Amino acid sequence: MTKVFVSKKIDVPAKNVWKALSSFQGIENYSPIVSSRTKGKGKGATRTCVMPDGTEINEILSFVEDDKMEMQYRMTNGPFPIANYISNIKVSEATEFSSDVTWKCEFESSPEVKEEMESLFSGFYNVIIENLETYLKN
Repeated sequence: MTKVFVSKKIDVPAKNVWKALSSFQGIENYSPIVSSRTKGKGKGATRTCVMPDGTEINEILSFVEDDKMEMQYRMTNGPFPIANYISNIKVSEATEFSSDVTWKCEFESSPEVKEEMESLFSGFYNVIIENLETYLKN
């Protein structure tokens, strides 16, 4: 199992960050995703994300724990040469006006694409967290 871990402190209150991420909606506002559609709320909600090249990623929300500001989702279909992708997000209060965002995943892949996929997801999470900070400040 390959694991990717990204953690960043951003200058946005944790409750605002959590509200944006836990809704499982609007990821296109702060990521390279072009558009997304979410059906349902909370555990079992599904999201379809459309990439710039038109390919789709399908995800399902495994759990959302508002009191701990933690959530997990699984990728059920996507354009990547991986299997059994599970992603965990955690938001915690750093100060009254800032938060720590941790985004990690694990997946299976062939040795030939392992490093490429690690780099892809690490870069993707860094961009999302940085863009989320800008988006929520505006």
